[in-house]
Amino acid sequence: MVDFNNKISIIIDRNLKKLGSKEFAKTRNRLISKGVISYGVKVGEIRRIVKKYFKQFQEKETERSWLKVVKELMATKVLDDQMAGIFLLNLSLKTFEKVSISEIEKLITRYIDNWATCDAISSEVIAKVLKNSPEEIKILYTWTKSENIWLRRTALVTTVKLKNKIKDWQEVASKILSSFSKEKEPIVEKAVYWLERGIN
Repeated sequence: MVDFNNKISIIIDRNLKKLGSKEFAKTRNRLISKGVISYGVKVGEIRRIVKKYFKQFQEKETERSWLKVVKELMATKVLDDQMAGIFLLNLSLKTFEKVSISEIEKLITRYIDNWATCDAISSEVIAKVLKNSPEEIKILYTWTKSENIWLRRTALVTTVKLKNKIKDWQEVASKILSSFSKEKEPIVEKAVYWLERGIN
């Protein structure tokens, strides 16, 4: 059994380190960015570790704030830990904890610095939050005008993921897309292309 006096984030990090593969880490760096720090753990394994410890701590019915654990994992700047944090936030939202859009925005501006974690938080967390709280969709329009490239990409990827899940998606998507006619950042332009394909 896990000792509750230990931090969940430390336990998850240790498990991911053990599962790491240097070869896969090199492959991941080629796909994402040379500057990315990674243990080289495959996504399926990261999900398995997260589910294991989420279930174990959840059954103890602790009052622990899962958002705090998420922040601890994402603050490591290790891709595997950051993905674990995102998957953990997804599980906690499904179960009992509500996190505001403003808190999620802080996670993006503080910790997201590559397309993999950006797309993961867009699909695993934000799209699901907005599906259940469509009145919050207006935040995407704000993000399209942000100087932060990851908020801009998040606005696009989240919109793609919301297709067939919200009312008036076509209208929302067209409005989002109209903000990117002069976009110059390649990492954002790719997401613009995905949304264009979704509309057409």
